[in-house]
Amino acid sequence: MEGVDPDTLLEWLQTGVGDERDIQLMALEQLCMLLLMSDNIDQCFESCPPRTFLPALCKIFLDETATENVLEVTARAITYYLDVSNECTRRITQVDGAVKAICNRLAVAEMSNRTSKDLAEQCVKLLEHVCQRETSAVYDAGGLQCMLALIRQHGQYVHKDTVHSAMSVITRLCSKMEPNDSTVPECSASLGALLEHDDPKVSECALRCFAALTDRFIRKFMDPVEMVRHGNLVDHLLNSLVPAHMTSVASTASLSHMRSANSVGSSDSVISSLGYGLNRSASFTSVVISLLSNLCRGSSTVTEQVVSSPVLFYALKTVLMSKDERCIMDALRLCDLLMVLLCEGRSALPKSIGSTAASRNETGPNLFDRSHRHLIDAIRQRDTDALIDAVESGQVDANFTDDVGQTLLNWSSAFGTVEMVTYLCDKGADVNKGQRSSSLHYAACFGRSDVSYF
Repeated sequence: MEGVDPDTLLEWLQTGVGDERDIQLMALEQLCMLLLMSDNIDQCFESCPPRTFLPALCKIFLDETATENVLEVTARAITYYLDVSNECTRRITQVDGAVKAICNRLAVAEMSNRTSKDLAEQCVKLLEHVCQRETSAVYDAGGLQCMLALIRQHGQYVHKDTVHSAMSVITRLCSKMEPNDSTVPECSASLGALLEHDDPKVSECALRCFAALTDRFIRKFMDPVEMVRHGNLVDHLLNSLVPAHMTSVASTASLSHMRSANSVGSSDSVISSLGYGLNRSASFTSVVISLLSNLCRGSSTVTEQVVSSPVLFYALKTVLMSKDERCIMDALRLCDLLMVLLCEGRSALPKSIGSTAASRNETGPNLFDRSHRHLIDAIRQRDTDALIDAVESGQVDANFTDDVGQTLLNWSSAFGTVEMVTYLCDKGADVNKGQRSSSLHYAACFGRSDVSYF
C-alpha cells in the first residue's frame, strides 16, 4: 500500500475521456494489484473502501465509450472485491443499471476476439458472485438469456470453469422464473439442448433447472406441458435413462411389436444381448425419475406422452435391473404413480399433502400412504418448504413413522438437507426413533458428514 494515494487512484478511475483512458486503465491495474497482493485486506478495504470504489467501477460499465480492455480489468477489480466479501454485492446493485450493463456486455461479446472473450469470461465470474446474494437483480437484468446464449453458442470457445460458472448462475436464475414468463419457451428449448451436452456437469445443471421450473408450475397449479413441449423434455429424460447403444434399438423394437400380444417378450429378445446398466450417475438418474414423476402428477398430457413413448419400457427396465437401491426404489414409485393414473385416474392423486392428510380418516389409509410417499419424494428432492408446510399445518407429526419403520428424520438424514434435519430436531423429532436404526446411522451410511456433525 506504500506510495499509493487512494484519493488519487479514485480520481483516476473516474476519468476516461480521450487520453485519460490510459490513466484510467493504469489505475484499474493498480487497484487489482492492491486487492490481489495485499497481506492485510482489512487495511486495503480501509484505504480503498468498497462504498466509494465499487460505485466508481460500476459507472465504468455504464460508460458506452469504455473499451473492452478497460472493462475486462474493471470486471476483474469488482470480482476481487466480491472474492473478499459478498457483502459488497449490494454496493453494485445500488448503482442503477450496473447489473444490466454487465449483462449487455456479456451478450455482445465476440468470442473470436481475445479481449472480448476475456471480458465475457470475467463477466460470468462477476455475475456468479452477484447471483449468490442478489439473484433477482441478475434475473431482472436479463442474465438468464445471456448465460444460456453463451453456453449454447460459444460454450466450445470458453474455458470449462467458465461454462460451469455460467451453469451455476442459470440454475439459480431458473428458481426465479415464473410459469407465465414469456421467456419460458425459449429457456426450455435451450435447457433441453443442454441436457444432451457432453459435459456431465452441464447436463445435470440443466436437469436441475427443469426440476426447479416444474416445481414452480406445480406449486401454482399450472400445467407444465408447454415447458415440456418446447424443451422436448420427455424424450430427453427417457433417453437419458437408456444406454446410447440401446436407444434406437429400443424404439425400433417397441414400435415393431407394439400391437403384438407378446411384444414384451419379443422386444426382450431383440436387445437381450446388449445388456443393461445405468447410462448416467445414480444421482442424475434419481433426479430424472423424480422429475418424470412430478411432470406426470402435474399434467395429463405429459403422462400420455410418457406412457406412449416406445422408450419407457426399456428406460424402466434399465433402472430396475441396476444395482443402485435408491434408483430402483425411485423407479418403482414412478411405476406405482403411472399405475394409479392409468387405473384409478387423476382424481386418485392427493391435491396436496395437507388436504390429503386432513381427509385421511374419510378416505382410508391407502390414500394417506400415497400422500406420505409424496412427502418422502419431497425430502428426496430436497424440497425443504414442502416438509415444513406439512409439519407446520399439523397434518403430519415430526416423529411420524412410515409402514416400514422409517421416520421423517431418518429419510431427511439419508437424503434431505441439513435444514430439514435441523427443523425436525427443533420440532422434537427423536433421533433414536425408528424400528430399524437411528438417524445418525443413516447419515453415516449415506456419507452425510454434514448431517452427522450436526
